[in-house]
Amino acid sequence: MKDSEYYVWVLVGSIILTIILLSMAPLVPIDEPLVYRASSGVTYNLTIPVGVSFSAFIALIMFIISILLVSSYKNDYYNVIIDASAISFAFLNYLNYYLIWYVWRPQIQILPFLIEIGYNHATTLQLDIGQIVIVIFLYRLYKRLRRPRSLSGPDEKL
Repeated sequence: MKDSEYYVWVLVGSIILTIILLSMAPLVPIDEPLVYRASSGVTYNLTIPVGVSFSAFIALIMFIISILLVSSYKNDYYNVIIDASAISFAFLNYLNYYLIWYVWRPQIQILPFLIEIGYNHATTLQLDIGQIVIVIFLYRLYKRLRRPRSLSGPDEKL
């Protein structure tokens, strides 16, 4: 499979996987879908952010399991699963951070491999797994593009 065809399959696979995972978001068990904050008098609906977080978690688990089980195989279709789950996770991860920002309006600062979230004078520093997955995906892309090519067609020598 040529590289351009491979990445078309990866893109299509990641879109399909993202749609499937987002459709699973309502299945997340949530104890308190509505949270009332007395200091501001605002009620927050947590169903959508928690559902997207759940979908991103499933994509991350798929990525980890697939990279551990099938990354050594040279079959392109197995590698499509790895790369599609990486793109799907990265998209869902940052969609989740956007929804967190949209619902609560915290200050979010993206640092190298970390995300700093500040809300009501409290700050937390989180490991950004999305950046790690993107680096792994880009490394796999670089490794795929740098591999030696075999000649085919009229350029092939006997």
